[in-house]
Amino acid sequence: MKKVLFLLVAFALIIGFTCCANTGENAAAGEDQAKTENVEKKVDINELVAKAKAEGANWSVDEWKAAFKDLLIAAKPMLDFMKDFKEKLEKDPAAAATMMEGLEKNNDLESIGKAFEEFSNAAEATANGKAVLDDEDWGKQQLKELGYPEDVLK
Repeated sequence: MKKVLFLLVAFALIIGFTCCANTGENAAAGEDQAKTENVEKKVDINELVAKAKAEGANWSVDEWKAAFKDLLIAAKPMLDFMKDFKEKLEKDPAAAATMMEGLEKNNDLESIGKAFEEFSNAAEATANGKAVLDDEDWGKQQLKELGYPEDVLK
C-alpha cells in the first residue's frame, strides 16, 4: 500500500509541476479528463485528511481501511486522467500537450497529491494506520475493485 500511495503522490506532483511549466492560452478546460463511471461515491479529500489527522489515532484497522478506500475513490479521477494522458501521448503528442495545458486551470491533481501525502503521514503516526499501509495485498485488491489501471498495481 505504501508503494501505491507513493506512486500516486509522485505522479500527482509530476503532473502538477508539468502543468505549471506550460503556458498555453487557449487550453481545453479539462474536457478530455476521464469521468468515473464505476465510482458513485463522492469523497471530499480535504475533509477526509482533516478527519484522519484529528481522529486517526483512535481508529481501528477497519476504520483505516475504510478511510484508505475513500481516499482511493477520491483519487480515481486523477488516475483516469493519467491513463488517458498516457494513451494520448503515445498516439498524438499534440493532443496530450493540449490536455496538459487544460490542467493549468485545474489544480486538483496537485491538491490530491498533497492530500495523499498528509493522509499517509497521519496513517504512519498510528499503529493501525501503519498496519494498513503495510498491507500490500489488501491495497492491490482495493485498486482492482475500484478499476484502477493495471500499471498502478506494479
